[in-house]
Amino acid sequence: MKARRLLPLLATASLMAACATPEYHAAADECRGPAQQTYPVVMQQQMVRNSREVLVPDGSTICETIEVKNGDKESGFKQTRTVCRPGMRKAIEYYDEPRMVDLNQGGRDAYVRQCARNLCQQRYGNLDCKTGK
Repeated sequence: MKARRLLPLLATASLMAACATPEYHAAADECRGPAQQTYPVVMQQQMVRNSREVLVPDGSTICETIEVKNGDKESGFKQTRTVCRPGMRKAIEYYDEPRMVDLNQGGRDAYVRQCARNLCQQRYGNLDCKTGK
């Protein structure tokens, strides 16, 4: 369950980092070493719930009739053949999957974020290391 809550947080952090200034990235890089010491990697296998789209029968039947001709147009005989198959619809199927998860990743990321913001405030007078260029 923790992994499902952590995923949106990591995605948001990644998007925010993509918009950050080079100065912010430099400050964050300075913070990664102390963050790693404070929150070392601790891997643990956890069950993570995933989903996938699958086709399932919807209770209907779809039939197609095909006309098969033998011989020429006038003298040949016609034969029809009907092929039926079940109608299908898309459904979401949930399943659990074991995955290795770093239990300290969230704490480490929060440490780096806060440390970088503190360095930005000290050096540039704002939390995002914006230089006013």
